[in-house]
Amino acid sequence: MAKIIYHCYGGSHSSVITAAIFLGMLPKDRVASKAELLDVPHFDQQEAVTHGHLRFIGRDLKGNEVLVLGKRMAGPDLTIFLHKISELFSCREEIEAIDTTFPVNPLMVIGGFLSRGLNLVTLGRPLVILGTQLAYPYFVQIAEGAENRIKEKFIPKSPSLPYQEKPILLYICPENDPLPVLLAGLHLAPDATEQQLLDWAANIKFRGKLGTFKYLGNAEGYDLYLAGTGREPEIMVRTLREIRTLLGIPCIKLAIVHSPLKAPFLLKVISRARRFFSWSKLLIMLEKRALAPLIKECRKIVYSTRIALREGILD
Repeated sequence: MAKIIYHCYGGSHSSVITAAIFLGMLPKDRVASKAELLDVPHFDQQEAVTHGHLRFIGRDLKGNEVLVLGKRMAGPDLTIFLHKISELFSCREEIEAIDTTFPVNPLMVIGGFLSRGLNLVTLGRPLVILGTQLAYPYFVQIAEGAENRIKEKFIPKSPSLPYQEKPILLYICPENDPLPVLLAGLHLAPDATEQQLLDWAANIKFRGKLGTFKYLGNAEGYDLYLAGTGREPEIMVRTLREIRTLLGIPCIKLAIVHSPLKAPFLLKVISRARRFFSWSKLLIMLEKRALAPLIKECRKIVYSTRIALREGILD
């Protein structure tokens, strides 16, 4: 059966309302009342700890699971991210990710911030409810669009994941952070010299945009990828682990490396500049110089990662 994931900033307003409409918990032919909105599970109940975690809302008549996800500033490209993960395991039909943020209006934003961000529920919740009611027809449109797509798609009755064929190792790559590229290069070629590694990393044109993946090669039986996680890497790592569990993928078949090593501010500035001036030899030289002092620490991280993979205890 399919897993239908509605996602929005906090996972407590637009996503849960659209999911409730999809499931028939809220009406489609009229705007829901205040009481009906407040009866929806998780509505205006978000806490920061839930970001990146899937929350179950219910099942539709065909047995498809309906879930919601809070993504903070990840943006609409989260849909691409989730779909590409499912494609890596040849189970694209099992995931339907739907962004519900475009109808969100200022009343919902301000009310949500007051209610959930500042815990001023008395002030914020009436604004959230009014904003939700104003945007309600758009949420109905999203839910109906999802229904039509689900009807048209072939949904397999059992998982079709080729676990034994394609174990995958993902190096998490935040936007404009070249360190994961360096780490992945060391994983592929642990005996490479410092200069070889720096030259290789400088030539990898990958900026970590959410939803982008880059295959780098095979290392110790794993297909190694860079996974672009945009501006919310921690939340995307949580989401990846949730999706892995949701699809029943063993940890050893989808290994995730999220380095604790943070890129220095100067390195991030240089990397960001290279987005616009990738041809600049000066920027390439500066990036190499900024990366060089970090290679020793990167080697330690990669060594620990390789050992953890062999022992099956990476994450």
